[in-house]
Amino acid sequence: MMFNQSKKILVTAAASLAVLATLGSGTLLTMHAANGVSAVSQTAAPTTATANSTHLTATNASGTKQNYTVKYHNQAGHTAATFQKKTLGSATAAANQVAYFGRGTAGPSVKLTHGTQAVVQGTMGHTYVHWNTGHWSVTAVTSNADQSGTPTQFANQVNDQLQQQHLPTAATTGAVTVYSQANGSSAQADTVKWQTGDQLYAVSGQTVAGTVKLAQASD
Repeated sequence: MMFNQSKKILVTAAASLAVLATLGSGTLLTMHAANGVSAVSQTAAPTTATANSTHLTATNASGTKQNYTVKYHNQAGHTAATFQKKTLGSATAAANQVAYFGRGTAGPSVKLTHGTQAVVQGTMGHTYVHWNTGHWSVTAVTSNADQSGTPTQFANQVNDQLQQQHLPTAATTGAVTVYSQANGSSAQADTVKWQTGDQLYAVSGQTVAGTVKLAQASD
């Protein structure tokens, strides 16, 4: 009797596996296609962004709805920026990658445009101007070898753009880090990062105006 019951169970299991073999592969492909990202419209990233003399156009999107990358070309057709989303294990893990500076940052104070209060720090040949706006921290970095302007002038340019359009309002915390030197081998990428729950968004680009505008246009 037990042998017959075991035989029935095995037959039922085999039949179920046969059904999955017949239908499951198509179902899995459909699920993967539904979760996959192949167009910018499936993401939070903007299709285009224009700021000052910089015009960025999205060229491709790849990944899944939880983790994707959108690449942008400039007017010359070169890759000039990326927009990424990553889903991490927790909100704490996402926040730890934002590099947010709190309002208690120490240093001499300076007043920027629009009445913004900032703090100045200097180290290793660079001057850092920090300030906060809402849930965001902003750091404008100027090389001491840069003769194009003062650290405060550069910080004012950044602050002026930030005043024109808000950064993503859904951000729990966010950080803008931009550099006055946009060209040369020593140039570093400008970044805007923000966290919403366990999701981390990051924009990286070659120009301050273009990078900030991509983040602003994503809201």
